Amino acid sequence: MKSLFFLLTLMHMKMVFSQEPIQFSFWNKEINPAFSINETNLTYILYENKFLLKEWNNKLIGLDIKTKDGRINMHFSQKGNANFSSNKTSVGYAQKMSPKLNLGLSVEYTFFHQREIKNNPALLTPTFGINFKQSELNSFYFSIYNSGIIFHNNGLPNSLLIFWNYQVNDNSSFSLGSITENEMIYASFSFHYFYLDSVKLTLGINSSEIPIDFALTCSLKSLEFLLQNNYHQKLGISNQIGLAYKW
Repeated sequence: MKSLFFLLTLMHMKMVFSQEPIQFSFWNKEINPAFSINETNLTYILYENKFLLKEWNNKLIGLDIKTKDGRINMHFSQKGNANFSSNKTSVGYAQKMSPKLNLGLSVEYTFFHQREIKNNPALLTPTFGINFKQSELNSFYFSIYNSGIIFHNNGLPNSLLIFWNYQVNDNSSFSLGSITENEMIYASFSFHYFYLDSVKLTLGINSSEIPIDFALTCSLKSLEFLLQNNYHQKLGISNQIGLAYKW
């Protein structure tokens, strides 16, 4: 019954699946390919138990390679199960245009699989990202992307993300912004706390149906660990874990 309720809700509600802590890092490359442009080479894996439903797990594997003035990023993700799934392959490039401005572009190919359908549909979707560091304290992030696990605008971008991040001190910052999706606008606020350059805690609230989120990243030499949780008012809790290797 819970699975049926989830699928019916998914089809009929305007719900933002990207309403998770915006960390302005490679963990969120799907919504902005210009994130983490100064990182070293890295590969990472993510696993998400969406709403504690085994029928809608999300798996992702990614690779980020640094170039002279930018970086190439690739990732593959799969949501769903043998009966219904969304399979996404993405290739992108981010370029440092100046010490303050970074631009990113990625192209995603999404193939939808449903067991009862012979000719399953597919989408080709662009994602654009802009990062602008106005000063040591103020940074701005913009991205245009397609949020859907179902069809939106035949693959054209349907979401706009705008964020401002303010560096309070060496140990903390906060971000304020909005996500516009399918003519719905959601406000978002996050607080970021850093400890010894190895631990980062993000607490977020927003006006969507996922009002509370939490993320913790821990770095140990070449490894970075991610633990992330959020709560949906109707569908419950989602848990996400990730592991990255940097070289």
